[in-house]
Amino acid sequence: MDIDRIRYFQIFSQTGSLVKASEVLHISQPALSKALRLLEAEVGCKLLEPDGRGLRLTEAGRQFQRESAPLLNQLLAIPAKIKGARQTPPSRLGSFEVFTTYFLGQMLKFTALENLEIHEFGPGRLEQALLDGKIDVGITYLPIPTTGVEFVEATKIKMGVFGLKGKGDLPFVIPLLPPEGTPSKVVGLDGWPDHRFARDVKFRVTAMESALELCRDGAALAYLPDFVVRLHNEKIKPEFRLHEMPAPIPQRERMQSVYLVKRQNAVEVQLHRQIAKALRDL
Repeated sequence: MDIDRIRYFQIFSQTGSLVKASEVLHISQPALSKALRLLEAEVGCKLLEPDGRGLRLTEAGRQFQRESAPLLNQLLAIPAKIKGARQTPPSRLGSFEVFTTYFLGQMLKFTALENLEIHEFGPGRLEQALLDGKIDVGITYLPIPTTGVEFVEATKIKMGVFGLKGKGDLPFVIPLLPPEGTPSKVVGLDGWPDHRFARDVKFRVTAMESALELCRDGAALAYLPDFVVRLHNEKIKPEFRLHEMPAPIPQRERMQSVYLVKRQNAVEVQLHRQIAKALRDL
């Protein structure tokens, strides 16, 4: 039985009109009529009957429509299923906005991933997502000790206070949501040691891009990784570029370790090595 003729019949059944069905199928009405007559010959009974100037389904036609619709859908879905089965399974990377927004371009220089999924989780939820199998590997600079999770230091990045030039005496903008399960010495997602150095906080935001916008407007300062500001400054006009400001935190304490987050005892794969190499090149 010709699959195209069955498809033509289903389109006619949905539209109820030879004119509309031929428009949908991009074939002429005579060609559609001929295909439907040949289908009737293959089935061995009348599927259509006259209805004024048009046609309608017979009782046999309605039964054939019901029986053939799911079979046609299954047949038409086979090529996509075969293609999907041949695709490389996705590599699932989890991190928070610092890396998902500003590290991806850097990472793609060192990886040749055919199928990549990016998931955003804050510290604490990141580790749990790894245990739950939602991601394959994570990146963090605020590791939350979690049973079954292993942290491998990949590099160190410099942190600093950044703002618009000439606007040093400003309040801070900080992440709105704290990490879950964070050690007490770190309160915020930006890693500022609040227990040692007080700061004037006026703005709290969910997205880091919102913090950067406040900094660009000269309304706030932010504690950010140096590489984020460098990449940010490459993409904006000179008058909106951010500059490093004096900070009470000693230079040596502003070097922040960055970790790959893996399941404990997981075998190191090429993706892990590629991400680590991209991080070291920041």
